[in-house]
Amino acid sequence: MQKLKNEKGITLIALVITIAVLSIISVPVLVNMSNIKEFDTYSGFKEDIDILREAISIAYFDKDIGTIGPKYEGNLDFLEETQNEEKIKNENDNDVYYAININRVNEKLSVNMETLNNGAGNKSISSSDVKYSGTNDVYIINEQSRTIYYVKGISYKEKTYHRLSEQFSTAEIGVEIGVEVKDFNKTYKDKDGNKAKIPVGYKVSENENEQIISKGLVISDNNGNEFVWIPVQNFKLEKGKKVSIEFGRHTFGTQTENGRDAESESIKIKNGSTNDYFYEIKNSFEAVSAIENGGFYIGRYVAGTTSARSSSSGTSEQVNVKKGLNVYNYVTKNQAVSLAEGYANNNSNFKSRLCSSYAWDTILKFIESTENTEYLTKSATGTAITKTGSNSINNIYDFGYNTYEWTTESSSNSSSACTIRGGVSSSESPITRKSQSNVGANNIGFRIALFLNVE
Repeated sequence: MQKLKNEKGITLIALVITIAVLSIISVPVLVNMSNIKEFDTYSGFKEDIDILREAISIAYFDKDIGTIGPKYEGNLDFLEETQNEEKIKNENDNDVYYAININRVNEKLSVNMETLNNGAGNKSISSSDVKYSGTNDVYIINEQSRTIYYVKGISYKEKTYHRLSEQFSTAEIGVEIGVEVKDFNKTYKDKDGNKAKIPVGYKVSENENEQIISKGLVISDNNGNEFVWIPVQNFKLEKGKKVSIEFGRHTFGTQTENGRDAESESIKIKNGSTNDYFYEIKNSFEAVSAIENGGFYIGRYVAGTTSARSSSSGTSEQVNVKKGLNVYNYVTKNQAVSLAEGYANNNSNFKSRLCSSYAWDTILKFIESTENTEYLTKSATGTAITKTGSNSINNIYDFGYNTYEWTTESSSNSSSACTIRGGVSSSESPITRKSQSNVGANNIGFRIALFLNVE
């Protein structure tokens, strides 16, 4: 009998082993591909809300959000659920939600917004729609809080998300008193349950009176520069009373709103019967940062420097935010803007800005909401301060009392088109708005605000 030749090939045993090995190898590959797909879905969701938030903050920054699209009448049960151990529904929401009409937002921006990764329902809304109850693949926005939700939700790391929140990127990690925050901005919770974000490189004061948000939470960096948290959210006073603060421009005393500036479309604010009015376009980064992070920081003191200044002083001196320094005066508004923005020195966790009218008025509202209303109209003494660290309110010093401070607000006065806040004369107080030409003076300083990046 002829013997069979020993042909080259693979035996049955070898084939079985090969299949087994490939099966083992393929498991992590499949898991990894699943993770990648899940992350892409999360990224698309976050990108959509970032785009919508930015576009809406510009198109509707001081306009009625009720024109953004039809009233949403679909299922809202998801709002009562939780994500990252927090209720999905923003506690500042009212009961009215709108489906976002992308075309309408585009019209207000005069440009085409980038294509959304999700939101088929948003793309199908017509201008004639007054109610929406279609597909749940739709982004909606609350009338009051302006929080954006994705009704359908996305799955990421075995959890379902319908909105962005301060805990979306990372779980809440506590802050240890007096210990510098590292790696990323972290959430601090005070004894009343109120929260604040502490930026990298800063630490919470070890003084008990400076650890309570309603009294003025104080943080400092390694150089001793100090800032105070201004909450933009609902928060509790020590007595348990809840108050809410909006990041915006406000009127005080005899000030009134008087229509909108034709060029900037900003609300015009007038001082009593004067012809001049004051206006400012809301900075979208500041607004989004304050709302998403629940607040912002303001310099505890007017900007200071170690050397006494004069009209011939330059702007090369280091800006400090400490007590007992010489006021950083004799700077123009433009120089104050540059010095304030340079303070952060390209920090990746926050941006520093010259105090805007939105920030200034929000600080006044914070002071007012903590039952310190009398400070708002406290008359100056007629003598400008030369050193930082007088007249404290909510752990903030020098604020608009016995000093003028540059802000980024503008005036309609053609010869004095800038705005200073606060006062020196007995007829002026922290609520005062005043037209000023772009020149420095011994009684005009400036204050730095810190706005944290949105995660």
